[in-house]
Amino acid sequence: MIEFSIPFPPSVNNITAVANGRKITSKRGRQFKKDAVAAINAQYRGPVQTGRLALRLTLYPPCRRKRDIDNYSKGVLDAITAANVWADDELVDDIRVIRGPVVKGGACFVEISKFEGVV
Repeated sequence: MIEFSIPFPPSVNNITAVANGRKITSKRGRQFKKDAVAAINAQYRGPVQTGRLALRLTLYPPCRRKRDIDNYSKGVLDAITAANVWADDELVDDIRVIRGPVVKGGACFVEISKFEGVV
């Protein structure tokens, strides 16, 4: 199992922006990816995963604001791909997102394991 912590991700609604009629990664999205990749690289130096995978995200929000937890996985998966933990997020067959308690500054704990289910 691979485990690491990254900063609390922005919502999928805040990862992109529209500029000159084109959809681009927002400043917040680019900063999250940069910070998450740095955090991942500091904690994981193993081989690139290529098999079918299961992913468990535990989100520790920075405040008690209402949130739809299904909106937070996109940025995390993109950051993990950018950090070369896996060949592509297409390899993920099982995603579980869990809301943890509020922690100052927020965080996201990531667990990646071999997918044991039926595809």
